[in-house]
This record gives sequence, structure tokens and C-alpha cells, in this order.
Amino acid sequence: MIQLGDVYAQALLAGLSEEAADAVAEELEGILDLVHSIPGARELVLGLLGRSEDRSDRLARIFRGRVSEPVDALMGVLERHGRLTILPAVVRSFRRRLNGRQGRVEIFLTTAVPMDDAERARIEQDLAATMGIKPLLRASVDEGLIGGAVLRVRDQVYDSSVKTQLAKLRQQIVANSHIAT
Repeated sequence: MIQLGDVYAQALLAGLSEEAADAVAEELEGILDLVHSIPGARELVLGLLGRSEDRSDRLARIFRGRVSEPVDALMGVLERHGRLTILPAVVRSFRRRLNGRQGRVEIFLTTAVPMDDAERARIEQDLAATMGIKPLLRASVDEGLIGGAVLRVRDQVYDSSVKTQLAKLRQQIVANSHIAT
């Protein structure tokens, strides 16, 4: 089932070149980052405050001349249809569709300690060679893993963390202790 955010994302992406689409994706993600980082900005930008006429004027003052024409047009269409609240869904769908169009795959890697740039580059190269994709590595740190890493590619999860290995070992010990009694 196609979600409403997908419809707007597809329409926006259809009229853009690769270069323009990358710039629009970054611009939209920047707007969302801003909306989430400033107290009250979410309500202001996503149209949750005030009358419709006021929201339209407010959006024009905030964005016109500061964002690209495609982003300005998208914000205007969403506002006119009372759908500014779906902007996060539009942005997620836009990025996902753009990545698909460009053959890129988001890969989420969680490690117990931060990686340096050389490690990150090596992992991206290994993933590209092994999986035949253009990886977009999204790295995060979870000290609770103790060591190792958790890699998520699409719907597949590869967990080589020490935390998971210890949990499996514990399960085996518990299972074997029941057999012995």
C-alpha cells in the first residue's frame, strides 16, 4: 500500500536530476534536523499552530528565498492541503526512493567503540565488493555491545557482538544444565 508521504516523494523526485535530487534530499533532511533541534520549531514549521492563512504567510517568511524552488514548492503544496505534518514521512520516502534510483543501500553498523575514518572506508569498500552495492554506512556506537558489531542490511541483521555471544553461551549453559539434572 502506498502511503501519502510516498506519493509526494515520488512526485518530487520524478522531476529532478540526480544532482538536484541529492541537493533536495540534503535540504529536506536539514529542515527536519532544524525542526527537531529547536524547541517549538516542530509546531511552527509543521503547521500545528495558528490559522491556515497565518501558517501560509509564516511558511513563506521562513522558507522563501532560503530554500530551493522544489523544496519551497513542496512546502507550499503540503501547507495548502493541510499536510505539513507528513513532511517527515515525505523526507524518509524521498531518501529511500533516491537511494534506490541511484543503487545505494543504507547499511546500519553499530559498534562498541567509535570507528575512525580509515576503518569506515575499509568497511564500506568491503561491503561494496562483497555485496555488489553502493553502501551508505550509518554508524552508531553502543557501548553495551562490549565488543564486536551489529550490521543491518535491509531486513537482514548480522550480530557478532560480544553481548549476543555471551547471551547465547548463557542459553547453552542453562539448556545443558537442565539436561544434566
